[in-house]
Amino acid sequence: MGEGLVITASFDSASKMLKVIKDPHLFHWEWSPEHLDVTARWLSRKGFTILPKIFDRNYNPGTVGDEADKLIKNIGACYLEWRKGRDKPIPIWNSRILKQPQMREELNTILNGTVLDIDFEEEILNELEKKFGDAGYEADEQALEDDNKTLKRFAEILMKLADCMDQVLSDLKQRGEIPYVEFEFYIPRY
Repeated sequence: MGEGLVITASFDSASKMLKVIKDPHLFHWEWSPEHLDVTARWLSRKGFTILPKIFDRNYNPGTVGDEADKLIKNIGACYLEWRKGRDKPIPIWNSRILKQPQMREELNTILNGTVLDIDFEEEILNELEKKFGDAGYEADEQALEDDNKTLKRFAEILMKLADCMDQVLSDLKQRGEIPYVEFEFYIPRY
């Protein structure tokens, strides 16, 4: 068991989204805390700018200073919130970030390629050994394949949410209703 992706929405927004989504079970995703920490560092080194911040448990909007951080701050895409059992607040992401072309480009890069390599697995192994000693983890091709699938699954979910949001807004505009749907998502990191 790992840290899951949590999606929260008002009843109104959730109702509109579920008419498009049909099967919310398709949105289940989780990864170990060690994988999340390494992924935050790894994606940053690979040129990603927004996604590393989503995986970073300590991201604080407006403190990094890069272009992605400025964008996030300017559109109000992330805020910090205290959660029970944590000594630091966690970043909570607003659906506005999924409307950004840079975010969709990063998601498409993951969906259309293989981002992780065996060095990623070695870094995971090192994290686990630091934390647990002999963790019984193998940094091999099977682990790499599984981790690439898990990362792609995360990108698929965020892209499905972005597409769902687009469709809901389009449907509302066509019906002459106020085009509004909003939700938040985060990784709890207990």
